[in-house]
Amino acid sequence: MITRVYAHNFRCLVSFEAKLDSFGVICGPNGSGKSSVIDVLKLMRDLAMGDAYLGGEGEKDIRQLDFTKWLNITKQDFEIEVTAEGHNFKYALSLEQTDSDEKPRVIHERAACDDRELFIRDLDGVRFQKWDGTSGQFPLDWRRAALGAIQPNGPLKDIQSLQDALARLLILRPNPRGMDAESRSESRSPSFYLTNLISWYRSLSQEQEWTDALREALKNVWPDFRSFKLVDAGMNTKALQLRFEGVDTFFHQLSDGEKSLVALYMIHAALETSAARTVVIDEPDNYVGLPELQPWVLAMRALLDDEHQAILISHHPEILGNAGEEDGMYLWRDSHLSPTRIGSLKVPEGLSPAEAVARSIRVYCGSRLRPPQ
Repeated sequence: MITRVYAHNFRCLVSFEAKLDSFGVICGPNGSGKSSVIDVLKLMRDLAMGDAYLGGEGEKDIRQLDFTKWLNITKQDFEIEVTAEGHNFKYALSLEQTDSDEKPRVIHERAACDDRELFIRDLDGVRFQKWDGTSGQFPLDWRRAALGAIQPNGPLKDIQSLQDALARLLILRPNPRGMDAESRSESRSPSFYLTNLISWYRSLSQEQEWTDALREALKNVWPDFRSFKLVDAGMNTKALQLRFEGVDTFFHQLSDGEKSLVALYMIHAALETSAARTVVIDEPDNYVGLPELQPWVLAMRALLDDEHQAILISHHPEILGNAGEEDGMYLWRDSHLSPTRIGSLKVPEGLSPAEAVARSIRVYCGSRLRPPQ
């Protein structure tokens, strides 16, 4: 579970810190930095898992660093704290790009478990302590993070827990209109917009526990739903078919709302079976009606504990109403030349969080603030 995230000199995030629990809802006006928080988590995960390179041209690569416009600084700092398997991990990453014509690079990286340093990395390489107390070191390309390159054995075996926690972190902004109609291969993880939903299904469906969890959940949504079937659609190509009572329907024939529901319950099943441990979803309520959204939110909350976490970015009354003051985080900026600020979602007595946000009435950390003009 992610317990803390920190970012400095990334877009509108300046010395930004958010502390997270098993359930959290992030809300705020347009331009307040909500998407930037998601992108920080995605950047750290992709670099740490070795899925992204600095200065590369791949889909997940970071071609240029996205600095804060009003700061004359060429370094970005990121930190994330994670609890996993009874341990507290801290992971810090510093990136630098001295000029737009230069490639960005990693200039500092550090991982610790229960305040015990696992490794530290700078421009000279990666250093760690061996079992016998002597120092070990190896060089590493400045374009990649060390965490994704380290083999978790010997004195570095505790890194496996941190790597697993980040590998089971899903960061998503589902877009049903962009989801592929067919799949040419399996995908171990979903893409940001879930365009590869069917490929992700092909991978997860090999686990019977996950398949059963998804089927039972969708039966509660659609009483006439029976099962899924992968149908040959060409050489090494599969289409996903949904079997209802009396009729079979291909995934691409569903409405946008129905596609979104399938995606949301796939995420739910992944969390239920621990294929995912933390899910961060931007506007899960898009395309989904209230009668379908409420059961999903309640089902997600029922799964959450010290090892299962859901962070939602939303203004939907149903989601805000389920958050309450203790789980709500409000982001705002005083102007376009000011950084993102964060406060707990405290509201006047007699109003729900959804009503307060709808009326632009906000109370942060006990102090009422003037709504933006």
